[in-house]
Amino acid sequence: MPRLAGLCAIQQQNFKLAQTSFERAWHLEPDNPELIQNYGLSLVQGGESERALRFIDKIGTRAPLTPPQSFICAMALLREHQEADALTAVDLVLKDQPGNLQAYCLKADILDEQHQWQRAIDVLTELVEQHPKFHYGQLRLAKAYVSVEQLDAALEHARAALRLAPDHPETLEFAATLPGLSQDDRTALKVQVSKAIGVPSDNREGVATLHFAAASLARHEGDTTQEMGHLNEGHSLLREGLRELEGRSERDCCKRLAAPLLAAPTGPRPDIPRPIFVVGQPRSGTTLVERILSAHSNVQGLGELAAVHHWARKAEARPSDWQDAQKLVDFYVGHLPDLSEGSATFVDKAPGNYALLGAIAQAFPEAVILNVERDPRDVALSMWRTHFGAAGLHYTHDLKWMAAEANRYRRYILHWQQELPGRIHSIRYENLVENLRDAANELARLSGVGFEDGMLSPQASSEAVRTASNLQIRKPVNTSSIGRWHTFADQLAPFVKGLEPDLWPEIQAADE
Repeated sequence: MPRLAGLCAIQQQNFKLAQTSFERAWHLEPDNPELIQNYGLSLVQGGESERALRFIDKIGTRAPLTPPQSFICAMALLREHQEADALTAVDLVLKDQPGNLQAYCLKADILDEQHQWQRAIDVLTELVEQHPKFHYGQLRLAKAYVSVEQLDAALEHARAALRLAPDHPETLEFAATLPGLSQDDRTALKVQVSKAIGVPSDNREGVATLHFAAASLARHEGDTTQEMGHLNEGHSLLREGLRELEGRSERDCCKRLAAPLLAAPTGPRPDIPRPIFVVGQPRSGTTLVERILSAHSNVQGLGELAAVHHWARKAEARPSDWQDAQKLVDFYVGHLPDLSEGSATFVDKAPGNYALLGAIAQAFPEAVILNVERDPRDVALSMWRTHFGAAGLHYTHDLKWMAAEANRYRRYILHWQQELPGRIHSIRYENLVENLRDAANELARLSGVGFEDGMLSPQASSEAVRTASNLQIRKPVNTSSIGRWHTFADQLAPFVKGLEPDLWPEIQAADE
């Protein structure tokens, strides 16, 4: 039966197969609400949020949407970065189903995307006060507290989540990464994680998550052999089925580098502050640069905005409709979160925007573009130690793929520097952490704002951090991670071997 095949595919995290199976089942029973829900959810979970919205719109022409269908609509709208509409949709769900606990968590996710951090925490706090045994609510609130550096509260709710679901992979991994754990906490976690790994499971991502939890605990104990063993297991599980994405990344790179630059719009948008785009490889120091800049009284940090990549997907799918610099400007501005009154500039630090700098530079001629450079071997180690999820940053699950992406990053940057002379300013991570004052002064100069002493204490910022850097960035700037890759040189050998010497001459020179 197609429905049974779809359910099995969901268990195996194969959302494409699930979509095909549920679509067939829905065609056989087009009025079956359960199949409508299954198919819609599989589209959202498989990254097909636009298709999900079209499907739900089609369902809505036949009859008013049910609360589960409105929930799917809210999820899809959030994925499409239509946060205001998503909030309206989830509020409709809660009006009809005030007991829908997952809807409160989704509302918090939407508020986070709108940078309404405290409102999100308020929603989650009320949720767990009324439903203290709701495991995911406790976990979600713990994560929200980490984002705003309320670590004692985060630990309290993480412990509550563990009591409710002691073998839940995501909860175990989250708890294992928290600072402030007692030795008793770590000992108990180690036992729980080891026990959970020993239970057979078809959920590859769940098992991989447990290995990342074990790796975090081993790292704290200084056991690099155990840490690397668990990381290898976790990444091996996550890279299954992702080879297609690696091929797509290379094709996209070749296509983008061969395309002509977009014609620039008539002029800058006077209705928004000056944008600063911070790009670089993940874990290269882009968050640190954003925090230094946003510590300035006239600069607002917006984190990793997805609007440019979202526009690019549309432009590459329908170039006649979207492949236009003015369309990028209008789309980007329309998806900006609320900006603080009086800000002279704002920072968008989506690292992967390095692939789209040609369009960005043309669409925003007044923008500042900062490219953060760091020794790719230290970047590789940091990415290898980070759990980005199954398909999120797919290349981080294979050292050879990681080298291929590092090569693509360098090809992109060299190309844009040639096509856009003087537009891209390089910031060296090592110089930044070794001489923060000089680097902060240079960042202020490039950004057109005067230096302020607060830029020397980026860890003191009250802004929420929702990336993989959320704990590291709370520490004072230090040089401890420079050259750390040497300790793991054997493990990283496939990555280093995959770096193209012509693109990374400094690596070859250092090894001679």
